[in-house]
Amino acid sequence: MLEVITKPRKGFTLIELLVVIAIIGILSSTVLVSLNAARGKARDAERISNLRAIEKALALYWLDHNGYPDTANVWRGSNAGCYGGHGDDAIPGMVPSYLPRIPIESAPKSSSACYMYRSNGTEYKFMLHLNMETCAAGTCPLQDPARPTQPTSAVYSAGGTGL
Repeated sequence: MLEVITKPRKGFTLIELLVVIAIIGILSSTVLVSLNAARGKARDAERISNLRAIEKALALYWLDHNGYPDTANVWRGSNAGCYGGHGDDAIPGMVPSYLPRIPIESAPKSSSACYMYRSNGTEYKFMLHLNMETCAAGTCPLQDPARPTQPTSAVYSAGGTGL
C-alpha cells in the first residue's frame, strides 16, 4: 500500500494576507493622526517663539530710541495680502538692525491669518492673528486679551493690550 505523504504548505492564504494588511493600515492611520497633532504643536511653538523674539527686539529698540517703531496706530501685516503685506517693513526700522527678518505665517488658515504690528510710538502690539492650531479661542498661549473669542496670540507693551 502506498502512503501519500503531503508536504506542509509554504506561504500564506489570501485571508491571512488581507488581515495583516488591514492591521498595518489601522496602525499607520493612528500614527499619522498623532503625527499631524505633533506637527501642529511644533508650528504653534515656533509661532510663540517668533512672538517672544519680536518682544525682545522691540525692548532693545525702545532702549536705543526711547520709543517703539511708529505705524501711526495702523495695523501692518507681514504676510502678502494681510494689512498691506509689508514684509520686513511691517515693523519699521527693525530689519536688519534688530532682527534678520520679520516672521511671516507659513501655514495661514485664511487670508486674514498673519503676523501684524501696530504702534503709536509709545505703546505697541505684535500678534499672530487667527492662526494658532492646537488651542481653543481664549486659551492660547500669550492669548490676546482684546480678542478672547479668537485663537490669537500677542505680545504687547504695558499699555498696548487694547490695541
